[in-house]
Order: sequence, then C-alpha cells, then structure tokens
Amino acid sequence: MKKVKVLGCGNVLVGDDGIGIRVIEKLQAMELPPGVEVIDAGVGGLAILSWIEDADRVIIIDAVQTGNEPPGTVYRFTDKELPPSSMFMLSLHDLNLVDTLNVGRLVQKMPEEVVIIGVEVRRVAEFTKELTPEVEAAMPEVIDLVLKEIYK
Repeated sequence: MKKVKVLGCGNVLVGDDGIGIRVIEKLQAMELPPGVEVIDAGVGGLAILSWIEDADRVIIIDAVQTGNEPPGTVYRFTDKELPPSSMFMLSLHDLNLVDTLNVGRLVQKMPEEVVIIGVEVRRVAEFTKELTPEVEAAMPEVIDLVLKEIYK
C-alpha cells in the first residue's frame, strides 16, 4: 500500500495564510483511505522534510502570493516543476516551501511525487482568524483537488 501524506501549511492567526490548515481541518473530518495521513504542518519550514521522508506521495497545501492572479486562484505544481520560491510565504524563522523542497532533494530521499496545491491569497499581514471571502470560496475546489490526488 502506498503511503500518502497530506500537509497543510500556514498560520491560522494571519488570515488567508491559514488556508492550508483550514483545508486540513476539513480533511481530518472525512473518511480517507488507509495509508493516508493528514498533517497540520503549521508554518512548515525544514520540519516538513521530517514529515515527508517516509512517504510515497505527498500533497502540500499552502498560501501563495503572486499578485498576478485574483485571490482564490488555485494552482497545482509538482516537485518536478516547482514555481519560483518568491510565490510562497517565508515561514517565520525558516525557508519557504520551494526552498525547503530543494534542500530536501540534496539531503534526503524524497517521495516519488510531491504535489503542491497553492491558493492565491490577499490578506496575510493582519492578525485575524478569518479567511477573505475569495479564499474561503476556493476551499471546495482545493479539497476536491486533494481528494483527486489521494485517489490517483
């Protein structure tokens, strides 16, 4: 049986940056197949590498901020086609997601496949537990994408 890990990254106290964690909360309430582990990765950083090292497939949900697309836009990348690291938030004391995955390639065995689902966010600078309406509206699409990846 393949071991699939789903990680949500972000900080729920900083508005839209919490989208990854909000999706994880929804997934934790669902019946998922054996072999699927759902993890609240918090602000991520290098700790992500220890969570994913024994997985066959990894799905990571995180906030992105390009300024090129409207808030709520959903992106899908794989570790073979990583976006520019500037799209992802820096964690408070660590590397952003793309830089972390690049370090992982150098220092450990990585999963066969890493899929990143990013959501374009608007509000990440103020302290609030609320998602903006556009990002909140993207949640069903993100959950659907995650489930498709799980059942691949």
